[in-house]
Amino acid sequence: MIRFAVLLFLAVPLILVTPSPAQAQRETAVTVPLEVFVQRVARLWANAEAGGIATLAPADGRILLEIGGETSAVQARHAAAAFRALFADRQSISVRPARVTIAGDSPPQGFGEISWTFRSRGVSNPQTQTLYIGAVWEGRGWRITELRLIP
Repeated sequence: MIRFAVLLFLAVPLILVTPSPAQAQRETAVTVPLEVFVQRVARLWANAEAGGIATLAPADGRILLEIGGETSAVQARHAAAAFRALFADRQSISVRPARVTIAGDSPPQGFGEISWTFRSRGVSNPQTQTLYIGAVWEGRGWRITELRLIP
């Protein structure tokens, strides 16, 4: 009986301070800010790492992709192919995160914008476009749910 009382005495504080799964998810999301994720995407984009960007797809592997005015939900491998084609025709001059916003909290969601200045192959004048990245917190990290190239 005394052992049970001691165990109960020791267990109650642990139960009271253990975060719920939802709270733990929010706390983990706070330790990995969306800004850091958007900076990572910007680095991958600047280095034309199509496969690296595609690996940031959510668990279902689908990314809503809009490049060149056409929007479709594609599997990560198709997104990687689209990125490779895009990077083959353009040379990055500057890639920098411009804005990050948290838009929801269950699960945490948000979006970021990256300013991309590039030069098309064979053209001397640079162009700038905005890369919109929709993201959701999934598991232990942020994932790209949507990627749009906005003129």
